[in-house]
Amino acid sequence: MQDYAQLEALLAVEREGSIDAAARAMGMTSSAVSQRIKSLEERIGAVVLKRISPVEPNEFGAALCRHTEAVGMMEENLIKSFAFQFSKMKKTNQIIKILVNDDSLSSWFMDVLHAQAKGNDQFLFEISIQDQDHSFEQMRQGLANVAISNTKLAVQGFKSRYLGSHVYRATASPAFVKRHFPDGITEECLKTAPSLRYSPMDDLQHQWIAKHIKAEVPLICHTIPSSHGFVSACLRDIGWGMNPANMVDAYIKSGELVELIPDAPLLKPLYWHCSRHVSEAIKDITDNVLTAANDHLCQNDPPAHVMCNRT
Repeated sequence: MQDYAQLEALLAVEREGSIDAAARAMGMTSSAVSQRIKSLEERIGAVVLKRISPVEPNEFGAALCRHTEAVGMMEENLIKSFAFQFSKMKKTNQIIKILVNDDSLSSWFMDVLHAQAKGNDQFLFEISIQDQDHSFEQMRQGLANVAISNTKLAVQGFKSRYLGSHVYRATASPAFVKRHFPDGITEECLKTAPSLRYSPMDDLQHQWIAKHIKAEVPLICHTIPSSHGFVSACLRDIGWGMNPANMVDAYIKSGELVELIPDAPLLKPLYWHCSRHVSEAIKDITDNVLTAANDHLCQNDPPAHVMCNRT
């Protein structure tokens, strides 16, 4: 059997990024947390932390953290199922780490947190912004029990559910289009008109060009790591970008933004990935995710296989 006091100390270090911060969060001294980590490593005969700044678990340590989270959620679920017998038992706040891409968090995922806040489950959320392509690797490394990804393929021990497709529109302000695309959306104009990218991994604008312009065009880009920043940059004539329809349709309707090519969207599928160890414990969360996705995402048939790079 594992010593869960030691594992909780490890989990606190992962969440807080240092032993001192973990000690504050646990109401303990730093030396006491260090001793628990040391005892854990001695007992299992393996190092669990990378002693860097910020401190973080190695791959084995991360797996232990996910195991600890899963056990905590399963215990809470067990107590919940016998609530009539354990009505006086103090509930604990279980923290769920979820990998979510910024476009989802900024446009529809907050509905999930809102629905959870109205319920009785004792869950706290640790949302980590992660590229929906790279989230697959994060799950494989044991860095999360729950994630949104753009591929149906599930990591071993996980199961995936199709959520729907995010609709992206290539948008800019009318003034930007008038200045940079006076003769329409041409390859030559696209080469010189500043575009927006979330990060060097973001290639949605290239995918949109390939689909609707039928060309490969080198772009000049502003890098803005914020979905809301993308929309603001488009409104302020800074560049054109691929924005979620549910963040820009109102601006298009008001005339503050326009599509570079009307009715030429790019659809990207999203999948909800959940470790089988915690799937029953967070069933209510999954139900709220499916409800919010049904309300906000395009419910077309899922593609056989899709990969894209976009945080």
